[in-house]
Amino acid sequence: MKALLYTEAGRENGKITDIPYPVCGDHQVIVKVMCCGICIGVEQGHDTTGTSMSVYPVVPGHEFAGYVYETGAKVKSCKVGDRVTVDNTVPCQTCYYCKRHDPIHCRNLGSLGHNINGGMAEYVLVSAEKVYHIPDNISFEEASMTEPVACCVHAMDQIDIRCGDEVLVMGAGPQGLILAQLARNSGAARVIVCASTQCKLDILEKLGIETVLMDRQDYSKHEKILKEKFPLGFDRAIDATGASEVVYSLPKLMKMGGKILGYGYYHEEHADLRFPFSDFWDRELSYVTPLSQVGDFDRAVLAIAEGKVNTKVLISDEFSLDDYFKALDFNIQDRNAVKVLIHPNREE
Repeated sequence: MKALLYTEAGRENGKITDIPYPVCGDHQVIVKVMCCGICIGVEQGHDTTGTSMSVYPVVPGHEFAGYVYETGAKVKSCKVGDRVTVDNTVPCQTCYYCKRHDPIHCRNLGSLGHNINGGMAEYVLVSAEKVYHIPDNISFEEASMTEPVACCVHAMDQIDIRCGDEVLVMGAGPQGLILAQLARNSGAARVIVCASTQCKLDILEKLGIETVLMDRQDYSKHEKILKEKFPLGFDRAIDATGASEVVYSLPKLMKMGGKILGYGYYHEEHADLRFPFSDFWDRELSYVTPLSQVGDFDRAVLAIAEGKVNTKVLISDEFSLDDYFKALDFNIQDRNAVKVLIHPNREE
């Protein structure tokens, strides 16, 4: 079968090639992958120096959906032909955290597309317990984004938005766009998104979410606008930028007793990121972080199916598996790109 395979990290070690069709165990399922999303952070990691979880050789792709193509002898939860998506996480079940029913903190976490073969292939082998049915009103393209929605669902648990809260989301990448929609549907009184790419803000405006254009060269400009709109500040703020400057900017925009969620990963040197403890102390602020997700797929599928999260508006372009590297370069180089999808198989 055709797949994207990295024998080691680095583009020189990645190629579209033929690999053996998987052998389906009694409690496993083989999914015919109809759509697989590019997660820019992870896929760019494979293409350069590797990721914190990567083990090679590996087939990338942890955001995918497709048809059940084959089931193991003891699988009762799904059948051939079912439309499904798959939770990519594989907790070890034996470490300290797993035994405490806390699998998101598993110290030996397996993950499809990181250290287990993932969905950038015509077919992928998965555990039957990780398969989730998708309703007919969700396309494979929309369902392929269940994993990032699930990560954002977990983030919403962490930020704990209360009815009537005023919420600021910084950043409008794929996760920022999802988080803003979830926040808007969480009972918040007002949600506003501040980001530096106008076309991404336009997506939110069409969804009825208020926006402010960020000035990356002079934060005081958008800070002034936000303060004028929200003189007391915000009850909750979500940093989906990964920019260290936002760590210093957000405290001054918060109400007393507010809570900040650090969602975007800070890629700069950590030694240069000095946490503003005094600002947090003076305002009695809280700072929380979400690790990823484990077991949140059911709520994510429901959020998409009920229209709480519109994933269709995130799609920037679609490519065949043969054109994967062209798709990755487009996603990296075009700041207007949001979600780029790969089709290992096409509908007949």
